[in-house]
Amino acid sequence: MLSFHRSTKIGMICAMSLMLAGCMGAKPTAMSFLTSKADPQTKQLAQVKDDLDAMSQPRTGKGVQPLSALKASQATAIKPIQGLGYAQVSTQSGKSLNEKRLLAIRAARLEAMRDLTEQVHGIQLTSETTIRDTVVRSDVIRGTVQGELRGARTLKIHPKDNDTFEVILELDAGVVSYIVRQARGAL
Repeated sequence: MLSFHRSTKIGMICAMSLMLAGCMGAKPTAMSFLTSKADPQTKQLAQVKDDLDAMSQPRTGKGVQPLSALKASQATAIKPIQGLGYAQVSTQSGKSLNEKRLLAIRAARLEAMRDLTEQVHGIQLTSETTIRDTVVRSDVIRGTVQGELRGARTLKIHPKDNDTFEVILELDAGVVSYIVRQARGAL
């Protein structure tokens, strides 16, 4: 008989319970992966992800808790979501320094919008790795963000140093509430 260390036994038990959960159709939720120290915005984003996952799956009575099951206290605790974007002035294609600054601000603003869109709609990742002779020859990861944003307002546009601008955009609590209500209506 083989003797295992205690940590190996615990690891095997965890792996077996995950396999059993997969066989039984149980899918882990985003909320189940949160730590006890997760901030309220992270908890809110995890709940929205679980709600959207619940909309795309047939109802079985198990698994992800739908948005309609949110308690009133959770629904009123909706916080604004912020997006952050940066852009360098020197890499812009403008003819003058002022034109380059304006283009950098625009680029940083678009990056902040992409950040907001990732938070609201998620990001689709695809990956491809090529291995030849047990050596990684190519490793490509692509991220795609697609969605529509309305109501994003600019909180700050300020230079971080001589060559970089930072832009902070925000979807206020009312807009986030609207998104949650729309998701709730689709359930």
